[in-house]
Amino acid sequence: MSRLTASLVAVGLLASPAAVFASDVNSAADFGASAYGNAVRIYPRTREEERKWLLQRLEAVCDSKLRSDQRRCDHAWRIIADGYAQLQARRAAEAASATTDPLKD
Repeated sequence: MSRLTASLVAVGLLASPAAVFASDVNSAADFGASAYGNAVRIYPRTREEERKWLLQRLEAVCDSKLRSDQRRCDHAWRIIADGYAQLQARRAAEAASATTDPLKD
């Protein structure tokens, strides 16, 4: 009998308006995202701080023994190498155009 009463009370609580309003309460992830957003607005990172943070994060991932982290590390280094190659090609093109432009005048 006590189990029946407890189950009826539980059903009554679940069907109450309080249960409907509980779905409107923010989750812990929402609170965390809001706190992070506020911190970024108050204390924005400089480019140098962002670079240091990214390198620390990359080192942590690359130091991990997990296969998935090793794949992420390899992928990240491929992206970095491609970006560096593009930067070098752009610099070479700019240097070549800078040396040929005075000759045209």
